[in-house]
Amino acid sequence: MKNRGFKTISSFCRSESGVSTAVAAALLIGVLVAFMTTVQINYMPVWKEDAEYAHMSDVWQDMSRLKSNIDILTAGLVINEDARIAMNSPIGVGGSEIPFIRSTTTGGTLAINNDMSGISAKMEHNGSTFTTGTSLYYTGTVSYRPSNLHYVEETYCYENGALIVSQGDRSVMKLAPGIVLERAPGSVNFLVRAVTLEGERGVMSSNTVEDIRLTTQYFNNIYPPGVEGFTNITSANLTIYTENKEAWEEYFENSAEEINLQSTDYGLSNSTYTVTFSLHPQDEELYIDIDEAVIKIEAGIQ
Repeated sequence: MKNRGFKTISSFCRSESGVSTAVAAALLIGVLVAFMTTVQINYMPVWKEDAEYAHMSDVWQDMSRLKSNIDILTAGLVINEDARIAMNSPIGVGGSEIPFIRSTTTGGTLAINNDMSGISAKMEHNGSTFTTGTSLYYTGTVSYRPSNLHYVEETYCYENGALIVSQGDRSVMKLAPGIVLERAPGSVNFLVRAVTLEGERGVMSSNTVEDIRLTTQYFNNIYPPGVEGFTNITSANLTIYTENKEAWEEYFENSAEEINLQSTDYGLSNSTYTVTFSLHPQDEELYIDIDEAVIKIEAGIQ
């Protein structure tokens, strides 16, 4: 009596159908591996770069809105020193997703009052000297540093009333501070409206949206003291404490050129973390006004 079962299995093992199935499976695995490798090498970096670029664009809009909100609150204090106004200004620290890989998102670091900033001024008039002392010793900052792998890493920093973009040692001022240089017939006017962000220091790495709350506190006139003010000012030195010296130097240089100041009317100097703008116009009156708007800043970071 013949064993049909063993004959069937044996014949199947010797048949070409089993070999072709194994070869097809191996080829399919090879195609999948080649596809995944191609996507990983050629497409994934592009997707990541696009996601990081989109995220940086969103952060730029959020930081610009933060600067605008601070300017609005400052204007409110100028109009009414007793005004109590609160605004929320969210910043997307991360969140842009890579296509088909939703678990992979961009991110970065948000820091409050963690960077160098500050202002000091010295005025000479009638043979005497007036300085702002420590009243504007630290004005506060809000900065965002991305953790990009493919798109260029640009740091956005709000400091001393300005919004600055930096890459390494290079920096550019994108939104100007409340420091205005004007010229009138026979005089040069220098207005410094400083903004102090009063709040706790904090740093957070995140890939979500973090909310910043801004609340007006008070408005302070620093110079000139008194209602009438000081006249016969012969010179003024304004020093900015910053890590973005290039941006501030360019800003003061452009401000002087816009009102046609000559090289004998002003000067620029810098040290490790300072930029000093010296103003001493020839044969013209010099008027200085320095104010401070104090705004409380709160964020859920430590």
